[in-house]
Amino acid sequence: MQTSIVFTLCSNNYLAHAKTLGDSLKKHNPDVHFIIGLVDERDPAIDYSYFAPYEVLPYSEIGYAFFSEMLAKYNVIEFNTAVKPFYFEYIFKQYGKNSMVYYIDPDIAFYSSLESLNESLKNKNIVITPHLTKAQLPVSPFETMVLNVGIYNLGFIGIRNTEESGNFLVWWQERLKDHCYIDYARGLFVDQIWINLVPLIFKDVEVLMNPGYNMACWNFHERKLLSKEGKYFVNEEHPLVFFHFSGFKPLNMQYVSKIKTREFTLEARPDLKDLFHEYAKWLLDNDYAKFSASKPKLKFGHGKYSKKQRIGLSLKFRTNSYIKKLFGV
Repeated sequence: MQTSIVFTLCSNNYLAHAKTLGDSLKKHNPDVHFIIGLVDERDPAIDYSYFAPYEVLPYSEIGYAFFSEMLAKYNVIEFNTAVKPFYFEYIFKQYGKNSMVYYIDPDIAFYSSLESLNESLKNKNIVITPHLTKAQLPVSPFETMVLNVGIYNLGFIGIRNTEESGNFLVWWQERLKDHCYIDYARGLFVDQIWINLVPLIFKDVEVLMNPGYNMACWNFHERKLLSKEGKYFVNEEHPLVFFHFSGFKPLNMQYVSKIKTREFTLEARPDLKDLFHEYAKWLLDNDYAKFSASKPKLKFGHGKYSKKQRIGLSLKFRTNSYIKKLFGV
């Protein structure tokens, strides 16, 4: 029997988001096992039993001694993303062959069951979602963004425990140990940019083109939301499976993303009004004000390295004089 597990990753300041994701999953998938991967130290001021029945699994408890070396190189975002394939490996070991494991960003909420995703993953090794699915004229700023950060959005990835996906995880882990930086000039963007290569070099990878998966600010131009009989639909016919509230702050309801222009306001997108108000209330009910004020307890070494040292650590180009000259190292 195949087992489905969902995990997220966050520091203490995103725990309200993580609980909200778990609550939304449980609402539509009562049997799901949800894990909050805590990429932080436990805070004595936080009662982690508050998140029951969800499992809280700190990064320090999954058994990778070299995480301390990664902490010495990365900032909070880089490290949170770099541990992702190691959590996959750990969970696979717990649940065995053919288990289906999904990583979901904490600022996502589910509005349908996992059944459609499970069906896709039954015969695939990996399922991913693209940032964009339709051509647009003129050039969209999100097209140029995608060229820098990656074709696929790693707020979501599903992997079935197979030999091929095991090969993928080994490959991904090797890259994220040393090359999980936000460094656009050198073609790096955390764990996400590497996934550009995955459909080319690994077998049975499905790109989910259904617009009901991973609706977010970067694809608003191609997706409209409709509420009908208590359910949400994208572009009228596709049930909304999950929505990515990237950059949204529930204490500032004017904007629905980090981009503060009129097109990303609820005034400009009245189709999103109910969805965002519901999500904001959910976050606030889950103690968003308290958790968002928390400071990460981990000590990151990113600031200990000069720019020159950091490039050397990430790309190991220092022995190549041509590359040194090219990149000004």
